[in-house]
Amino acid sequence: MSYLALLGGSFDPVHNGHLHIARGILDARIVDSVIFLPNAIHNFKKDSIVLDFHSRYELVREVMEPGMQVWDDDAQGTGYTSDLLQHLYQKYPEHQFFWVIGSDNLASLDRWHNYSWLKENVKFLIIPRPGYPLIPKVLKEIKHQVLNLTPMDISSTQIRNNIAAGLSIKGLVPDSILEKVLQLYKPLLTPKT
Repeated sequence: MSYLALLGGSFDPVHNGHLHIARGILDARIVDSVIFLPNAIHNFKKDSIVLDFHSRYELVREVMEPGMQVWDDDAQGTGYTSDLLQHLYQKYPEHQFFWVIGSDNLASLDRWHNYSWLKENVKFLIIPRPGYPLIPKVLKEIKHQVLNLTPMDISSTQIRNNIAAGLSIKGLVPDSILEKVLQLYKPLLTPKT
């Protein structure tokens, strides 16, 4: 039986903050591996995903470190965490999964699709985020473990905004993909004159 932490998201683009969280989870020795699961559809970001799934997946694949993997199981998914996890539980019965969320997700967790199934079947690995308290009422309802790890103050939105404004993204994304991120995003984010 191996223990895997699942890090889902749009990764539009993947950045140093995502890798910092994955490293922190591995350093805490809670799991054997951290699995990145880029999604094709994100129900809270339906209209704001910029880059196509394949390109986002490839960028994630290029920055994987020991103990990290990227899976494409959410390439054709519905965008709902419960559907993805039911699929993974069936496909990989030999694994135990933790679903990684930031404490910023706790206030709206009960509005997630199929919440009744999630709270019965999923173990959440919660990363506290500044300004988003751990809500005791929610914690009582779900299976969880809290990992005290200070997230980096980086977001994919900030990176896209910097690219659109012609500002540097050095230090925000891994150096190994910096040029590729610029090549992929610049044509999509800079206004055509």
